[in-house]
Amino acid sequence: MKIIFSHNIPEEYYLSYTQGMTVFKPKEPLTCFTREEIRELLPDADVMITIMEFRMDKELIDLAPNLKVIANQGSGTDNIDVAYAKEKGIAVCNAPRSVIDATSEMTIAIMMAACRGVVRYDRDLRRTLHMEKCLYFDGDMTLYDKTLGVIGMGRIGYVVAQKAHALGMKIIYTDMFDLAPERAEALGGAVRMSMEDLLATADVVTIHMPMMPSTHHLINAEKLALMKPTAYLINAARGPIVEEKALVDALKNHRIKGAALDVHEFEPDLSPEVAALDNIVVTPHACTNLTSERVRLLHEALDGVTAVLKGEKPYNQL
Repeated sequence: MKIIFSHNIPEEYYLSYTQGMTVFKPKEPLTCFTREEIRELLPDADVMITIMEFRMDKELIDLAPNLKVIANQGSGTDNIDVAYAKEKGIAVCNAPRSVIDATSEMTIAIMMAACRGVVRYDRDLRRTLHMEKCLYFDGDMTLYDKTLGVIGMGRIGYVVAQKAHALGMKIIYTDMFDLAPERAEALGGAVRMSMEDLLATADVVTIHMPMMPSTHHLINAEKLALMKPTAYLINAARGPIVEEKALVDALKNHRIKGAALDVHEFEPDLSPEVAALDNIVVTPHACTNLTSERVRLLHEALDGVTAVLKGEKPYNQL
């Protein structure tokens, strides 16, 4: 049995899963296989473990006639041609549960950083070495008694809503389905509404949708124009869900008050236009950027692989 890791992952994190397997991974720490290297390895591979930036597309899948399962070390699978893999009889697994706590926590962190001016205060105080006082300052916003609009009330969206509700926020959401009554009640009576009504109502809008053709530029100039001029936009899902040009324009012209992005349309690069804004908080797609969380993701993906190889269908098989 041959298993390929797209990235150089320390052996101690996966060894218990790969007994009896031949493991292939890049030789240098923190590196990723090139497409040329992968092309040589795939023809007799049984298992492929990927991380977000490594794309398993139709071309590579066609090179792997023995491939039984592809597993992504993350919740998203937009780096894998899932439909084509299924067509070829290849199982695809991900790690949908292990991302919940870290991603929801980071969402709240960047939301608070933006709304309470944490980054701006830190930057200005380091620059001036002096504490400027302003008795009546309207540059920030407290979260208590404000309304959070959740776009996508799935696993992560719901836990973000729980954390926000604990901070005293009212919860509204847009999704294909209603929450079960008891789950809505646990959020203080969360109300489902249309995307348009949510954008017009919320003080903070947070995105928790998967990346797919239908969500590309879901938040564009038209949608941003519906938001309050005092509102904030948070994105810790996928960068291209938000049309960056439209967001930069809205922030630059104060059509919305601020934003916080952990994900970016043109990753791994940050656009100079975004970097130049002073009413945005940016982080480098870092929600699960801790060893403990990355290992949890890896183990959840490998648990799925193990089940598939046993002839079972795990919960994290798509």
